Amino acid sequence: MTPKPILKNMVIKDLKVALKDFEPMVKNPKHLWNGRDIQNFSLRPREAWANWLISAVLSKLRGRSITFMEDDVGDGFIVDREKSGIFPTEHVSALDIPKGRKLPTGEQRVIDAINLKIDKGADYARNKLLVVFFDGAREFYRNKIRESIYGRHNFEAVFCVGLLNSGPTGYSYTVTEFRDSFEEQSITHKVEINGDFTDWTVTQVMA
Repeated sequence: MTPKPILKNMVIKDLKVALKDFEPMVKNPKHLWNGRDIQNFSLRPREAWANWLISAVLSKLRGRSITFMEDDVGDGFIVDREKSGIFPTEHVSALDIPKGRKLPTGEQRVIDAINLKIDKGADYARNKLLVVFFDGAREFYRNKIRESIYGRHNFEAVFCVGLLNSGPTGYSYTVTEFRDSFEEQSITHKVEINGDFTDWTVTQVMA
């Protein structure tokens, strides 16, 4: 946990209201590619959207309100207001971007992105949550990701947020949490968002 940031940083109070605000950004992926900050909120769209998805999962998992906050310097904070917990995030993108670098499919896409951040060293990672936001992996095995990073990173946890499906009827993502304390386990949830971005469901993926 990090000391509470100064109050000028905006905290998202209602995930449902924020979800509707995200609709045009998610439906036009250029907003997730270009990296420009959201107006009046100092995060890139892909950082804010990944933090929303993680907050939705953690709220379901913890049974209380978990949300997120902007950050003038970093990639935002996950906020547990009931427990007074504020956790800084560090993001890395593994998205298919037109005219961008061609990325591998499968779990290697995610592992390569994590390794970019591991290479920055222990001090860089300490007390942070690493968030990998990706698409285009196709079939991948989370146990191979876990085996590759176990004991090699110094992040508090690693969250891998991946697009499953998108279309007129809605969007779905997986959110997988890796912690060394989980040892041979990882926790994956599926977030399904309806087509008009007014509601969502979170279910655990048991396989």
